[in-house]
Amino acid sequence: MKAFKWLEKAKKEKFAIGAFNAASIETLKAIVGAAKKLFSPVIVEASHGEVEFFGLHELVATVRALEKDSRVPIILNLDHAGSYISCHAAIEAGFDYIHFDGSALPLEKNIEIARMVVDEAHRRNIPVEGEMDFIGGKSADLRQAVVGSFQQPALYTNPDRATQFVKETGVDTLAAFVGNVHGLYGGEKRIDLDLLSRIEHGLPGKFFSLHGGSGIPSDQVKEAIQLGIVKVNVNSELRVAFRDTLKATLEEEGRNDEVAIYKIMPAAIEAVQKIVEEKIKLFGSAGRL
Repeated sequence: MKAFKWLEKAKKEKFAIGAFNAASIETLKAIVGAAKKLFSPVIVEASHGEVEFFGLHELVATVRALEKDSRVPIILNLDHAGSYISCHAAIEAGFDYIHFDGSALPLEKNIEIARMVVDEAHRRNIPVEGEMDFIGGKSADLRQAVVGSFQQPALYTNPDRATQFVKETGVDTLAAFVGNVHGLYGGEKRIDLDLLSRIEHGLPGKFFSLHGGSGIPSDQVKEAIQLGIVKVNVNSELRVAFRDTLKATLEEEGRNDEVAIYKIMPAAIEAVQKIVEEKIKLFGSAGRL
């Protein structure tokens, strides 16, 4: 119920909740630290690879401990789950939100599995996000790549097909593809706001998620939120900041012999937290607690 409550509040009050990927205690500390400082709700999410690295039950337990200590509402989301089995496991483990991504499957199979996930999740008041069209790119440092090569308008989400997909699956949130590819690029990542508006118009009462939030210009993010986006995913910017800062720390004069992790990591945590704070302010969720 917690997730539904915050999604409804975001939709009504025209702000979005940041969905930040975490695969370690360091990134979790950065995300939760930013949310606590700015009195904001937050979505912590983990992909299949991140869940495998952290551990399914270990991630749930750690997030719940941080939630209790920080007194910040944390919505734990399974990001881009590719199977019913992984969704079921996350629901059983205590996740608050499930994103089933069947975009690589035939449409009929995607709809079939999404329905199964929705049926199970809704019995526990857990929202489900669906994805019909494959959102390209990857959550990585792609600053040497041309973003336009991943943005093919012919593959963007069709409003009529989106309406039918949501109706047949019963998903609560739609992850539409409107040019919002995953990854951090050298140039600006412009999205088709007119298309997003038309998709939203055909699905009143539903929620919308903006994947590939890293690198989308702030003005477009703000306008997308006004059009109905209630969840913005950010991953690549956090990964790059963590890696670059950690590398710089290890290369600092007089620090290259340091082996105590708790002395090496603070700068990287601070760099990630700074980005999360910037995004929370941009998305308008600061001070909503």
